Amino acid sequence: MPTREASIINPAAAVIIPPPGGPGIAKVVSTTFPNAIRQDISLVTQARTAGENKISVILFQDRGGDGSDARLRDIPFTNVNLTQEALTAWPDTGMAVSPYYVQNAYGPFGYAIGKPANGDTCIYAWQRIEPTLRPSGATERGTIVIRLQLCRQNSSERQLLEIMYQLRLDVSVFPPGRGAARVGALTAPIVPVGVLGFEEVIPSARPVVRNQTPARPAPQVSTPAPAPVIAAPPPGAPIVPSPTASGSAGSGTQVPAPSSGSVIVPSPPGGSN
Repeated sequence: MPTREASIINPAAAVIIPPPGGPGIAKVVSTTFPNAIRQDISLVTQARTAGENKISVILFQDRGGDGSDARLRDIPFTNVNLTQEALTAWPDTGMAVSPYYVQNAYGPFGYAIGKPANGDTCIYAWQRIEPTLRPSGATERGTIVIRLQLCRQNSSERQLLEIMYQLRLDVSVFPPGRGAARVGALTAPIVPVGVLGFEEVIPSARPVVRNQTPARPAPQVSTPAPAPVIAAPPPGAPIVPSPTASGSAGSGTQVPAPSSGSVIVPSPPGGSN
């Protein structure tokens, strides 16, 4: 396949899709090489940091060439100064390479973070998806190389890193997963039994149980109210009448009896002794 000059294509033809909610695609520039396709996907941003916000992806169709016949070289990351790439993408932002191991749906990747004084947060991330080979050793799918460079206002490291987890390639990456070895094998019966037991094609109706005597409610046992406690007055204290209705028994003022001795009434004057 001859090399084609870079051309602007429809964003719908981008081979890599940003996550829902952005960053949005502003422009897609595609270049075709004899052994690969390279796309530079410009991203919409409101960052204050000077630089290009984009995703670059290279899809190798077979093994990389040596560059002599316009074929792109597939260079492993071990031979690339990725720190220098990050500093070149976002100069004067204090880029620092992450020491942490991370991976997304396509495998491990690396990244660097910068936080310039203007309030932006910047990321430069890279990922290489190794090729898959046929049993004969021929290439079934070539290497896929992804680079993300993006700055954003009012964004955290985690928000920018989340973009790498949600990127999706619009191409076949991995071969279909193989089924269990017992599927289709002889002397290996498979019964339609799931987590809930035997799986019916037409579920049977549940049996209806009739003539069941409803359970009687437990009898309500009333608890008698406790009798009022009447405190006895101390010795010699006046007796206060109870607040009963007028005319009832026991009404009136009660005079306490003397505690001891009899009452002595004096005789009238001039009387006999």
